[in-house]
Amino acid sequence: MKPLLAAAVLLLALRPAAADEVPRVRRATLDNGLRLVVSEYHELPLVEFYVMVGAGAAQDPPGKAGLAALTADTLHRGAGSLSAEALARAVDSLGGRLGAAAGTEGSMVTGEFLAKDFGAGLDLLRQVLLDPTFARDEVRRAREEQAAGIVAALDDPGAVAEKCFAAFLYGTHPYGRPVEGFRSTVPGLSRGDVRDFYERWYRPNDTILVLVGDVNTADALIRLREAFAAWRPRADAVAVRASAPTQVTARRVLLVDKPDSTQTQIRFGSIAIPRSHPDYLPATVANTILGGGFTSQLIEELRIKRSLTYSAWSGFVARLQSGDFRVGTFTKSPTTMETLQLALEVEGKFRSTPPATAALDKAKKYLRGQFPLRLESPDALAARLAEIEFYGLPQDDLATYRSRVAEVTAGDVERVAREHMSDPERVAVVVVGKASEIRDPLAARFGSFETIAPEACEKLSTPAR
Repeated sequence: MKPLLAAAVLLLALRPAAADEVPRVRRATLDNGLRLVVSEYHELPLVEFYVMVGAGAAQDPPGKAGLAALTADTLHRGAGSLSAEALARAVDSLGGRLGAAAGTEGSMVTGEFLAKDFGAGLDLLRQVLLDPTFARDEVRRAREEQAAGIVAALDDPGAVAEKCFAAFLYGTHPYGRPVEGFRSTVPGLSRGDVRDFYERWYRPNDTILVLVGDVNTADALIRLREAFAAWRPRADAVAVRASAPTQVTARRVLLVDKPDSTQTQIRFGSIAIPRSHPDYLPATVANTILGGGFTSQLIEELRIKRSLTYSAWSGFVARLQSGDFRVGTFTKSPTTMETLQLALEVEGKFRSTPPATAALDKAKKYLRGQFPLRLESPDALAARLAEIEFYGLPQDDLATYRSRVAEVTAGDVERVAREHMSDPERVAVVVVGKASEIRDPLAARFGSFETIAPEACEKLSTPAR
């Protein structure tokens, strides 16, 4: 973190949070379709940019998985007349930061600068968005780093579990593909591929630009219009979203063999709700009780009572079309089956039992108390405002959050748990560990299943060509 920004963050940390303080937001749409969201934030002398482009890994062409990620990574490695090194120096000279990354359904470009450097920071952001150079050497360097990261992740059992679970649950649906792509696709990506992806998708008519900072709203909107009015839209830049994935109809088990592993990573789950679903908030409350914190039921049963693991968690991964609910933990190889069975039992019981009043009250108090803390930095607020716009959430989402949490009842929790969490009999289970030690206990409990190597998970989510 830059010294000036670090000092600003320290000042923020010393400021008491105003629990019910909700920022004012102004929205506007330019003639080219670019959606602007501006919120004044005068607690710190900063400006935060958060740009969401409506295309991500789901828009990778067939056989080119990882292209959205490569495009985002090279976007800020040189722009306009500035080389990658010159652009980095320009950002550093302002004490700011500028970066980009791809997600499954969108790509993010973010920047943070001191308020006095608003104009200079905005110009650098404009150049990155409208005039990236995609220098051949920079694309090559980024591609090699991306490919090396994919290989390195194969040595991380947790990363393997996450990727294999997504591939096993979603199959060839775009949600099943890792954003960074595959070992078989990334090395073949070219500068031309990157340029084509950028030209097709980085357009204003499916892009959201959020500005949060120490600015005057009217002035900021004028300057944003001046900076991006010339950005040309393209009709086919609006992504056609994939249909919702197919739900799990029976219990399916996949064993991923890591012969050198002394621990087992466990994931299980099923297709669940999209981010815009009206049950998302009560589902968040329910998940907080089950596996969303250190005092959750999963932690209580698996760690505190039985010392089977250090960590156990659950969560809703909610996207545009749908998403999934998943449970995760890890344990020593000899206790794999005990841990998996107990986790399934705890989650299954939670689906069919009303929550205790004390547990519900604690979860709601926690969520309501944490909410203002999660908005008290400009980057966090900008990300949340972008989320609201991208997923089409109500514009009063922030203003009503705490009251809506307070209104969640035990009946709401019981209903959403039953409807949206995983039925233990209809669930995708992925176990990553030493197959020679855990295959037989798994087979005795679950019958036949497939055993594959970590790198073979790629084939589960690769469409036939």
